[in-house]
Amino acid sequence: MATRSMSGMVNDYTHLRTVPALLSVLFIATGLYQFGGISQFTLNWGLAYTITAEHAAIASIAVYAVAFMSSETRSFDHYETWEMAFIAASPLLIVGHQYVGWVNTQITSNSPTLSILAFLVTVIGWGVAVR
Repeated sequence: MATRSMSGMVNDYTHLRTVPALLSVLFIATGLYQFGGISQFTLNWGLAYTITAEHAAIASIAVYAVAFMSSETRSFDHYETWEMAFIAASPLLIVGHQYVGWVNTQITSNSPTLSILAFLVTVIGWGVAVR
């Protein structure tokens, strides 16, 4: 009986950890698309949906907000200054890249270096926010 309840707890825990992992995959996939790391992806399983840049930005922001709100350390008092900078810069880069022409031009017209840097900033911000 003890073995059964222990395996039940482990099973519940693995399902609980699956959701953050899926959110991480979604965040990274949409970020790669938004910042030019991958050109395009399509969901073919009965949907035939090809992601757009606007949908990628909306999905990234939504997933980021859910992850940050569900974090145990969502108060800025729990973060160091450099962590606060990454947490704030991530959504600003995502939204700015999509909706602010100047930000988009700066990131996309200056070699792939700024696109890679912007993507890395958002991923580091994600990592800090969900810890």
